[in-house]
Amino acid sequence: MKEVNARKLFNAFYAITFIIVAIIIIITVNLHQRQRALHYAEEKTLILLEHNLAIHTYFSKQLKPKVFALTDATRSSSYFDPTWMSSTYAVREIDKYHRKISRIQYYYKECAVNARSPENEADAYEKKFLDELKRDQALTQRSVIRTIDGKPYFVLIRRGESMEQNCLRCHSVPAAAPSEMVDRYGKVRSFNRTDGELVSAISIRIPLAEAYEAANNFSVKFSIILLAILGLTFAAQYFVTYRLYLKPITSIRNQVMTIISDESRLGEKIAQESHSAEVNDLIRSFNELSHNLRAEKDGLVAQVQARTVELEEKVAQLEATLARVKSLEGIITICGYCKKICDDKDSWHQLEAYISRHSEALFSHGICPECFAEAKDKFEE
Repeated sequence: MKEVNARKLFNAFYAITFIIVAIIIIITVNLHQRQRALHYAEEKTLILLEHNLAIHTYFSKQLKPKVFALTDATRSSSYFDPTWMSSTYAVREIDKYHRKISRIQYYYKECAVNARSPENEADAYEKKFLDELKRDQALTQRSVIRTIDGKPYFVLIRRGESMEQNCLRCHSVPAAAPSEMVDRYGKVRSFNRTDGELVSAISIRIPLAEAYEAANNFSVKFSIILLAILGLTFAAQYFVTYRLYLKPITSIRNQVMTIISDESRLGEKIAQESHSAEVNDLIRSFNELSHNLRAEKDGLVAQVQARTVELEEKVAQLEATLARVKSLEGIITICGYCKKICDDKDSWHQLEAYISRHSEALFSHGICPECFAEAKDKFEE
């Protein structure tokens, strides 16, 4: 099995894990910031929408009825002034003033096909939505993110006004409309409308580029903070790990190698230098192992010495026996009459005594059948 450096492996694992988690957090925060930007843009569009609808309502419910009643006696049938007669004109002009003082360069249009003012003419996207509104009465509004000229926008487009009976004087046929209005806008645009016809939609765009850029800048700053935290925690982790584990383990290894290289030091104890309970447990375990090995070795030495003494005794006995056996080897002189044996010093010995002295054999006396028969015959004679 390939060996690995535990410290490097742990540091790499820690750094990679932290970086992965940091990336996930940064992406999540960035998406959250973008979502907040969308939420803010949606709130802004609703405020604009509700504000301008309130202006329309004010014109229809209060301003126009009262001004019409006030000017009925003096106003000619050809008179037309969009300043107070057209709420759409009023909203458009108020919106121009608002854009000059607003920090956000938004887009607001009450769009229509064949609009009376070219400024309110629907573009291709708005025309498509107006067609969908006419086909689907349940459709009210749609919000999307569109990229226009390379920049992102939050777009809210909503069902607008439908033609009412009291509006047909100016939108039915040119002959019925005030002549000053026809002179102002011509005889083509926004005529031939019918009662209840959907004529407009409200289109609002809020730019998102600035909000997205702010989200990206925040993500960059947040990334720098996380990297700083990574550096600090990595340094703190390394310091703690070095003091609690790496330094004591290195010291333990050096002391163990010293003991291994010198058998006479077997049984020595390693000093406990760590503040880590785990490392101290390891030191105590090694010290106990060293003590047991010392005791085991001493016991084995004693046993070897005892066995050596026994072996030496056995060797001496064997050598003595071998010497006695050797003394029986070769040509032995024996008396042909009395059967005594002559040793190498020309001394004669009884057969039984000589063999007993030079071996471990013991003798007992008996009489063989032939001798017994011979002796019996002699006794009978």
